[in-house]
Amino acid sequence: MVKTVLCGLLVLGLLLGTTLTQPAAGVSCPPNWAHHSQSCYLFVTGLKAEWMKAVSFCRGLNAQIVTIQTENENKFLRNYLTHSHTHETFWIGGTDAFSEGHWVWVTTLEPFQYEDWAPQEPNQGAQCQCMTLAPREAFHWNDDICHNQYDFICEKEAELSMTGEVIG
Repeated sequence: MVKTVLCGLLVLGLLLGTTLTQPAAGVSCPPNWAHHSQSCYLFVTGLKAEWMKAVSFCRGLNAQIVTIQTENENKFLRNYLTHSHTHETFWIGGTDAFSEGHWVWVTTLEPFQYEDWAPQEPNQGAQCQCMTLAPREAFHWNDDICHNQYDFICEKEAELSMTGEVIG
């Protein structure tokens, strides 16, 4: 059993293939997660999935598929993808599956407070209900068919690190 779990973790680590950024002092991210502001991001590559399976995978890591709340967060993700994964498309957490043309974040069902659609997007109507960051759109937001298989980004809150001596 232990051997199976360790083998699974090794394979998962190899499949993820991420580049790391160092967390700021006082916060920590799990190994292989990139830190930005108050969040940790896992750029899941080499494990292509349909959008709903990507959502489930992130939940299985006690995380969520990424929701982009600010221009600063969006710039971080675009910069990271531009420099690390230039030929890969990534699922993010936006959908209009509940009501055509009314985009929400799947984790909160809240409409977007910030948007960065590529020119002429969203443009593909009822069949494209899930959101990507795609290199052909310079990693601006794009609507896509949910059953396509792409890489994806998970997000979780950075944890506060306890540093210093324990006196006692």
